[in-house]
Amino acid sequence: MATSTSDMPLRGGNPALDFTNTLDSRIGRYGPDFLKSADDLVILAERADVIDGPTAVMLNRAISLNPERAQGNIDDSLTLREAIYAVFLSEDRDEAYPAQPLAVLFDAAERARARQRLCRGENGFTWEASVESIGDLNGLFALAAADLLIARERRRPVRECKGDNCGWLFLDTSKGGRRMWCSEASCGSHSRVKRFRSEKGR
Repeated sequence: MATSTSDMPLRGGNPALDFTNTLDSRIGRYGPDFLKSADDLVILAERADVIDGPTAVMLNRAISLNPERAQGNIDDSLTLREAIYAVFLSEDRDEAYPAQPLAVLFDAAERARARQRLCRGENGFTWEASVESIGDLNGLFALAAADLLIARERRRPVRECKGDNCGWLFLDTSKGGRRMWCSEASCGSHSRVKRFRSEKGR
């Protein structure tokens, strides 16, 4: 079992969904929560390719210099995480996007967008975000969520894993579009075993 953002599986198919999945379970039981510190957030951001290695080193240095200030951003991270979760859970349930969580996401994404610069790189022009503090990471995850919203008509709905003790969100990229679990090997296998034992016990 995973114990932190350093070893949790990244199964969302998008950094914003991996961000919501930092709560180990939302079905059957609640938690444990992998997002407990500023260090946890930096680790996830680097693993999800939201930031690069040098930026992670810079942020870790900032954490060591002012741990109280860095930790103070985590409450904002958790608020944003739950807002993003509520927004995309509504897709699985075929419901309208909830107004208040959507407003939280909009605010974070718009503030992050205002800090972006248009840059020219090896592969052409791209928007690059300015990352100077732990708080800026929240904006990057909000932008990833905003990109999902923008692409809504070009993708399938976000799905919620139906496995016991899960509830993670993921993009269904399977051929048939009928994927039920964040992972066939874990949640899918456990669900099939449970169903088999239940049928055998009848």
